[in-house]
Order: sequence, then structure tokens, then C-alpha cells
Amino acid sequence: KRLPFSYGNTSWELLLDTSSYLFGQADDRPWETNFPGYGRIFPHPFGKPDSKYFTTFLTLSPVGDELTLDFAKALITGEELGQDGIPDYLSVSFSSTDYVGHLFGPSSLESEDNILRLDRTLADLLAFVDQHVGLRHILIVLSADHGGPEVPGYLNEFGVASNYVNPDTWDKESGIQRLKQEFGIGKELIQRYSHPYVYLNQRVIQEKGLNQADVERAVAEELIKFEGVALAVSSSALQEGNFPDTPLYRSVLNNFNSTRSGDIFVVFEPHWFINDFDGLTVAATHGPHGCMTPMSRWFLRGMTFHTRQSTAACTRWMWLQPCPHF
Repeated sequence: KRLPFSYGNTSWELLLDTSSYLFGQADDRPWETNFPGYGRIFPHPFGKPDSKYFTTFLTLSPVGDELTLDFAKALITGEELGQDGIPDYLSVSFSSTDYVGHLFGPSSLESEDNILRLDRTLADLLAFVDQHVGLRHILIVLSADHGGPEVPGYLNEFGVASNYVNPDTWDKESGIQRLKQEFGIGKELIQRYSHPYVYLNQRVIQEKGLNQADVERAVAEELIKFEGVALAVSSSALQEGNFPDTPLYRSVLNNFNSTRSGDIFVVFEPHWFINDFDGLTVAATHGPHGCMTPMSRWFLRGMTFHTRQSTAACTRWMWLQPCPHF
């Protein structure tokens, strides 16, 4: 059907009149991402179908969800889902909310319009399922991979301390420079940061005959002093179980894998986070622990489940043998 190409030379425009939006008078905010060719104010042009970022621009708008909806409908009819006595599983990810939130922030006119359109998209999907299968035969599970923190610039307007963190500068901070002198390291000590881990320069640590655990702990102690950092836990401490028994530390431990994780796990203060999204500077990214936790819920027919319970809950509803690991 080549549906994406039907949006060529069109734009993402507001669904309703500007006066009906909560953020109708706040379309142009300085922290919003001004993606070249797409802009940060309505309307957002998609450009020609053969232009470099045409499909990218579609995903950065509610159109991405509309195309996903059409694909889901084609799967339901083409695969004849729900037409026999064997349960069928269909997972649909409406991801435009994620992309729009990253580029413009949750308190933006773009996010508000996107949510209005997402509501209609979900209604369309449920109506289609009801028509072809019947909602009385359907178990609906709604979830999200993460929440969305507010943009620092927006929070600053209300007197809330908030800012971006730039891990690229950490190796040049005075505290880390002092450690490098103590350890006799002339090269970089913090090699890179890949959220949420700091990766140290393993080669230079080995060349100097330094104790890995000692270096990790020393760097972690310095990182905690940096503005915006709430917690820094060395991987050595996690392996040894040498940390307080608190919900936050247990969450850090749950993320840790000795064969794959970095050297120091960093937790930012609420309303502080990095704003690099795959090389693009954006308004908001994945926020600190306090801003994300409330989103880890699943909803099944009016009942609320924690994500750890979701698998067991779904298997019970479908009369399946639950996995012993959940």
C-alpha cells in the first residue's frame, strides 16, 4: 500500500484549534530540539518521500503510530488472529510518544497533541479488535518501558533545581585529575560513559599494576561529589555485596551483570540527566530513578500489576504453565 509515501509533502499539524490546548501558547520553547528540516514549531514538515530524513520525521510524529496501527490491523486480519480456540499473542508498540517526548519534552504542545492523537489511535485499535474478534475474548495489557522526566528549562521556570549532566567532562574535573596524579596515570582514567555505567581505562590500570577495585572505589567517591550525581557504586562493591541494603541499591544490583556491566553505576539526582540521545542533543532523555519508578506498572482489566508480576499474571489468564523463574 506504500502508506508512508502518502505523507510526502505534508506536515504534522495540530489536531484541534490552538486555543483548546493547555500548551497552546507555548509552542516555541528554547529547550526543544530544532531538528534541521523539521523545526520546533507547528507545522512540522515531513518533506519529500525521497528526502534523507523523511521516514525519520514520520516516526517523530503521531504518523508513526498511525502506520503501526495499520500494520497491526493487517496482521490481525492476515494471520486470522482470534479465529480459533488457541490463544494468539499480538504486541504493538506505539513509540511516537517516546520520540516526541525526547525531542520536545512532556510539557510541550507537540507532546500534548501527540497524546490526543494516541488516544484516538488506541480507540481505533480496540474498536477494530472488537469488530473482528470481540473484546470479551481479549486480554489487554498496557505498559511502557520508561516514564518521561520534565525538561530542566521548564522546571527552572518554577524554581525547581534541574539541569543536564555532561559525563564527557568528568575525566577533566579536578577531583579525577587528583586521582590520576595519585595513581600515576597520565592518560584518561574515565574512558567513556554509557548510561548508566562509567567505563574506566582498563589498559592503563593494568599497565600501572593498580588494583581495579581500589581505582573503582576512588573514582566512585569522587563522582558522588559532582553536581547532579546522587549515587555512584563500583562494580567491585556490587560483586562483593559491600553496599547498604536499601531499595535503591537493590535496584542497582538487579541491573548488574559481572560479565557485561561497566565499572561504576551512576544514579543522577531527580531532575538531572544527560541530554544526548544517540548523538543528538534533545530536550529530555531517560531520567533519574525517582522520576521513572511510577511507570513500571501493567494494567490488566482494571487490575494493577508490577512488571515482575506481568508474566505470571498473563500465563494465569491464558491457562498456561507459569515459568518457575518468575
